[in-house]
Order: sequence, then structure tokens, then C-alpha cells
Amino acid sequence: MGRPISIVRSGKGIVLTAFALPVGLDLSVIITGGPEVSPDDGAHVGCVCLGIPRGSLRNDGTRSATVSTLNVTGHKDDEIGALFARRLAALTGGVCSVTCGIHVDNATETDVEFVVRLAEELLRELEDWIGGLGDERGR
Repeated sequence: MGRPISIVRSGKGIVLTAFALPVGLDLSVIITGGPEVSPDDGAHVGCVCLGIPRGSLRNDGTRSATVSTLNVTGHKDDEIGALFARRLAALTGGVCSVTCGIHVDNATETDVEFVVRLAEELLRELEDWIGGLGDERGR
């Protein structure tokens, strides 16, 4: 099975990191982030999302996923966590757990949009990495 991967994206004083670990045919992902000067200041567990693959409700033969989320009160990390869990479970055909914690003090709407853009870059790179695992995943 594939080895773990760590991906970092940054800009505008914000650093996001995704760690992904294949667990058998499943996947465990941690997404964390915060200020560039001290990324550990933003690190926390804001949510845990579990993506479970299933056939699409459109009955078109494609795969989708159902996501269950545990969210820390007052946190909005679940929006990014659920996105990762849904897309990665659908892609891999395996269960995908995502723990997400990103914190930026006094974030403006522009800051939030930028964090989402960085997260989407991380997600695309994870999808490429999974695609590169190919037959190793057996799915």
C-alpha cells in the first residue's frame, strides 16, 4: 500500500498542511493550518468527518459518498472537512476519515475565501496522489 504524504500550501500569511495516510484500502487525512509565523497556533481539532462511499443517487453508475460529521461547537472546519471526506471517499471507494482544524484570528470574508482556495489546492494534489497509487489500492 502507499506511503503517507504531507502537502503544504501557503500564501497571504496562512499555511495549510494536509497529511494523508493510507489505512488498508481506506484513508485517514488531517488538515491543519493557521498563521505562517506560527502554524502551530492554528492547529486544533475542529471537526472529524467520515466519508463512506456509495453508488450515486442518480443511479448513473458513478460513485459518491455519504459524510457524517462531528463538529466542535462554534467551528466551521466541517465545511472543508466534509468536502475532503466526500470527494476522497468517492474517488478511492474506501472509507475516508478527515480531521480538520484551521484557525485564523479575526478572519475576514476574503481570508476565508483564500483559505478555501488553499484547501482546494491541497485536495486536488491529494486526488492526484491517490490517482498515482493506481493498482496498489486494488479499487
